[in-house]
Amino acid sequence: MIAKRDLPREFQEWNVKWGAPFGRSARLLTQRLRRVFLPGRGLSVWGEARSRGPFGWQGNNSTRVFEYPWAYHAIRRLGSNLQILEVGGGLSGLQFVLAREGNLVVNVDPGQDSLGWKYQSDLHGRLCRAFDAPVQLFPKTIDSLEVAPHSFDVVLSVSALEHFHDADLAMLADAIKLLLKPDGIVVVTIDLFLDLMPFSDRDHNEWGRNLNVKEFLCMAGLRLEGGNPAELLGFPEFNPAQIMGNLPTYLIGTYPSLSQCVVARSDRRD
Repeated sequence: MIAKRDLPREFQEWNVKWGAPFGRSARLLTQRLRRVFLPGRGLSVWGEARSRGPFGWQGNNSTRVFEYPWAYHAIRRLGSNLQILEVGGGLSGLQFVLAREGNLVVNVDPGQDSLGWKYQSDLHGRLCRAFDAPVQLFPKTIDSLEVAPHSFDVVLSVSALEHFHDADLAMLADAIKLLLKPDGIVVVTIDLFLDLMPFSDRDHNEWGRNLNVKEFLCMAGLRLEGGNPAELLGFPEFNPAQIMGNLPTYLIGTYPSLSQCVVARSDRRD
């Protein structure tokens, strides 16, 4: 499915509770102050954490107002005390919310200066303590993660896959096949850029590309469980003209993109 402009009430309430997606006080800060404050230099992170909440530490596209509560509720339907592997979490607040509620969360994110999401791992540790949210940060690529096979109930990624190169996507697909439990789920959101193919002749912009969702699911050995194929690039039902015709109902980001929301399960026929 593509994130809708009109949020369900439970999403609105969740955003108010956690200060998502921009943090409780972040909108009061100027861009200059944010550049000084976000690294946490010379500040009490504990005091700032109480003020901003878990979502005040990383810049976000406006589509996260839908993506974060959608991903949270998709995961919560699986139960509690889950083993969750987040890919590309950076300093995003969802990992802290999930860990605070008693789930074991591993955030795999090496950070990449070229894409503007380099972060400070020491600040991540201080935020974990401030939020009482013991996320395990793994600041390397996912192929280096040493855990037992089929360890995770959930693989989570919020608007990261569209930035990956082909080799990184193949690495992630292999990791999902190795690390996801047979009854686990993959919860991902993937940007759909309105200034790229199939809506224009361009294949890349400064943020990445439009990912063939069906192709990636097949590569990772997954089958679609939640999501409308007509709104997911790569499925035969996807029609660019129909997407453009439905734009008034969709949530459009601060840069021209929509958010494709997908829940998938292993396609193994054991």
